[in-house]
Amino acid sequence: MKKKPSKPRVYVVLTATWGNDDAYSSIRISRRRWSALQAGAEYVQSSSSWYEGGRESVVWVFENGKVTVDGEDGMVCVEDLPVSKLDVETIQTGDGR
Repeated sequence: MKKKPSKPRVYVVLTATWGNDDAYSSIRISRRRWSALQAGAEYVQSSSSWYEGGRESVVWVFENGKVTVDGEDGMVCVEDLPVSKLDVETIQTGDGR
């Protein structure tokens, strides 16, 4: 039985950096959600951050076109950064055959 071809999915990967740009965190969201966040929508997503090979939990909080990334033990990694300042990459998954 032939497998039905899957339609490729396109996502947006957002990356925030802090410190001397040696600490970072990334999240993957849909293009539709990215459009909503640019328009000021609220959204919260958990992720991990990386610094010198170590990993910590962080929470991304979007509100009014800005993002805050909060780390463990009350650490604020990024505060009220306009979403336009995030590193943005579009990726495609699936084979699309």
